[in-house]
Amino acid sequence: MIISLCMGCGSLLYTLNNPDPNTTIRAFCKSRVYILQSTFIMTRWMITIACIDRYALSSRNARLRQFAQVHIARRAVVIIICIWLILPIHTIVFYEIRPGAGICAIVYDRTAALYHSSYTIITGGIFPLTIMITCSLLIRHNLAIKRSKREEHVTESNFVTQRTSHERIQRTRDRHALAMLFIQVIVYCFVQAPQLIYTLYAAIVSNVPNKSPDRLAIERFSFFFAKLCVYLFPVTAFYLYILVSRSFRAELFNIVNASTMVCCRRLNTLIEPVTNANITATERNDQNANTLTLSRQK
Repeated sequence: MIISLCMGCGSLLYTLNNPDPNTTIRAFCKSRVYILQSTFIMTRWMITIACIDRYALSSRNARLRQFAQVHIARRAVVIIICIWLILPIHTIVFYEIRPGAGICAIVYDRTAALYHSSYTIITGGIFPLTIMITCSLLIRHNLAIKRSKREEHVTESNFVTQRTSHERIQRTRDRHALAMLFIQVIVYCFVQAPQLIYTLYAAIVSNVPNKSPDRLAIERFSFFFAKLCVYLFPVTAFYLYILVSRSFRAELFNIVNASTMVCCRRLNTLIEPVTNANITATERNDQNANTLTLSRQK
């Protein structure tokens, strides 16, 4: 996400007072599209794998729970990075600067444009979204089963207050986790839809000649809006978690409060200067300690 934001938003900020390198430098046009394509889809599939990991962790099946381990997650991350460094290589070959239109796109090969659009929509939109929604529903089902099992295992000998408190904590935790997951998936759908729609539209009209200035302006605005929605997703998770989860807000408040207290303590710490009286007292203590040690040895 950091690489995507720096590469995407950084070039946009540079164009405020300078010529757009995306439409003037051919090598930058190709490399920028490749880096953004690979990093954005890496992000989507890592979130998808995280949803699968959450489903495996909440499952009652012992074999599925074995997949929710740290070393498996690390392997999955490495595999995802390798795959999405290889698959978008076609963008380096086919992307060119379109003369007169002022955009970087697949210009001279309609088949490649349709392939890129289909590839982006399927691998970056349909598949991750379907897996996320499916895992969210399955996680909700698993949490409901666990909650019912916990209620069945509560015996009459337990204290009513302890039982009520424990059930309330478990339900609150499950509700917050499920709400955060659902909100993340819903926001993902909304912010990715414009980019996927524009990608398909750009592939269909890539070879349409003699476009009017108004149409070109609308296409450029649509392209800017779609990219803006894509850049919104990496920075929305933090704000979504704050709005949805009370426990997340409490943890954030504790972290900020602890950091503030540590900083204030460091600023208010006074270092006492060393004086002759302190040195004399230290020497006397050392002499007394040495005398006591020699008397014990004798």
